[in-house]
Amino acid sequence: MSAHSNMSNPITPELIQDLQKFTDAQALIGEIFRRFGERAAIGTSGQLTGVVMIDLAFRSGAKPRVFTIDTLRLFPETYELFDALEKKYGFKIERLQPDPVKLKNMVQEQGEYLFFDSKQKQEFCCNLRKVEPNERVLETLDVWLTGLRADQSAARAATGKFEIISTGSQKRPILKVAPLVDWTEQRLREYAKEHGVPTHKLLDWKQEGWYYESLGCVICTTPIGPNESRRAGRWRWFNSEDNKECGLHTFHKDEV
Repeated sequence: MSAHSNMSNPITPELIQDLQKFTDAQALIGEIFRRFGERAAIGTSGQLTGVVMIDLAFRSGAKPRVFTIDTLRLFPETYELFDALEKKYGFKIERLQPDPVKLKNMVQEQGEYLFFDSKQKQEFCCNLRKVEPNERVLETLDVWLTGLRADQSAARAATGKFEIISTGSQKRPILKVAPLVDWTEQRLREYAKEHGVPTHKLLDWKQEGWYYESLGCVICTTPIGPNESRRAGRWRWFNSEDNKECGLHTFHKDEV
């Protein structure tokens, strides 16, 4: 990863109040990058919300910093999408990968498919492949723009647009922003089509009523049926669980 400025702005409730004045998503994203520069970044896994945020950022006149967590288990179509985005917008997506030594030890000790064994082992795998690399990049940020949306699952229905979270051993506060939290799937698709935004090929895959809605690692992501929830295809063998998350969005929250 390239070196980034150590300059940072204070993350306070007053900052949130100030940013709440920007009700338009493009204006909000542009203002964040104007204020924070490379201390702000869009995190995306290739879902619709992330690619639309990237387009909005460029349309605002910003030169956004964008990162993704490459678990080394992503769909080939995911890597193709990242290449297409880089080509269209003329920038590079930072690709964070898991610690190779920890990864090797995990596979040797727990097995390559440990995530089938128990919820605890699935979370352990996700933590090593996703959460730890994500925490590394958050150490360089003051503002993290995410693709969380209220309509993605029952657990995410109460997601706010702004949230102050703690990260790192020093529990440093950073601002987590979900600029498109109230956008629907249809609105995202219409926007992407209208503006020629590259999208993930699997999001247009359909077969006998089955389709992809939420995309992660290859083995841990399956299509969903007509009457299933949007995240039913993630870790399908744990569908009795009420809240299925990989850990990226389960930080301790600060009071705001």
